[in-house]
Amino acid sequence: MNRKLIIGGGLAVACAAACAAAAKRCDCGEQSSMWEKMRRHMDEMPEDFPPRVMFDNVQAIRANTDEMVTLLRDADRQVEHVGAS
Repeated sequence: MNRKLIIGGGLAVACAAACAAAAKRCDCGEQSSMWEKMRRHMDEMPEDFPPRVMFDNVQAIRANTDEMVTLLRDADRQVEHVGAS
């Protein structure tokens, strides 16, 4: 019985530590600053450097996705206004 409690307690502590580490790693503010840091490094590289091309493509995809989300939200609002009339 005692051994089961010790093992269970150890697993609980390990799980709590893993959750805390995952939460710390997934901080959105930290990701945006990391993105800006990468952007500064990519600006120093040549235009045809493959990681820079890939980075620029990812940025373009993010911008297009943000624009699509905005357009969809605007269209959804227009449908709500028409439905309410």
